[in-house]
Amino acid sequence: MKPMDDDPKRRTVAEHLKSAELLYDLDHITDARTEVDAALRLDPLDPDANAMAGVVALAERDPDEALVFAGAALAHQPQHRRAMIVRGYALADAERREEALQAAASLLDLDRDSWIHHVHYALITRRAGAAQPALDAAWNAVNLAPDQPRTHLTLAAVAESLDMNDLARRSRQAAVDLDPEADISPGQRLPPEARRRVQNYVDADPDDPTWRSKIYGPGLFRGALGRSILLGLAVAFAVPAVLGTGIDTGARLFFAVIAIGAWVGWFTVLRRHRRAE
Repeated sequence: MKPMDDDPKRRTVAEHLKSAELLYDLDHITDARTEVDAALRLDPLDPDANAMAGVVALAERDPDEALVFAGAALAHQPQHRRAMIVRGYALADAERREEALQAAASLLDLDRDSWIHHVHYALITRRAGAAQPALDAAWNAVNLAPDQPRTHLTLAAVAESLDMNDLARRSRQAAVDLDPEADISPGQRLPPEARRRVQNYVDADPDDPTWRSKIYGPGLFRGALGRSILLGLAVAFAVPAVLGTGIDTGARLFFAVIAIGAWVGWFTVLRRHRRAE
């Protein structure tokens, strides 16, 4: 039987994923997405590629898409650790609290002695709104791996979210003491699956030489203005369609069709062309 590493198809997928991880760590999310997409074109069912695609979707603040990718990975490898982690964060981001807590618990069921599982349990449960379980898990991670800077940074992140600023400060210092070169900037404190891209909102300041391209974009519906028009049309026609009891039924149906079409168009172009403005 030919070894998996000798399979050029698998090797190419692995190379794309290695590049995606590197680009992701450098905060080049769009380029990381390109590498992941290339891997998925080679093998759409690859669990590692789907899991990494889920990580990128989480960074792009798209938990629904992350859930799709995590589900695809878990369908082929039910205990794929990273896919399970992605699913937990995606459920928390989607505000599906109980499911997120169950997904986090499944990580501990998989390996209760793994400090990284306690790290993710802490971060997922805190994101889902649970305070004490998150704090307990963060302490468990530190106790399991006191020599790992990331466990202390996780405790710092949880403590900071609970306004326990002194504990957060001491935990960050503990991480630096373990690794003086550790990057404790906000974007690097957390595991890759827990990081989120900072949203850059459109600024129409006339002193900004690129404000026109930000508003109009490279195409009508790729800019903020075009998407706002579609959303405005959807709302404008939806109101009389739903609330216009005194309007003729045929007219209300006409308004409803236009509203639905505009809404579908807005959702489609937003998903297809989502970029930082």
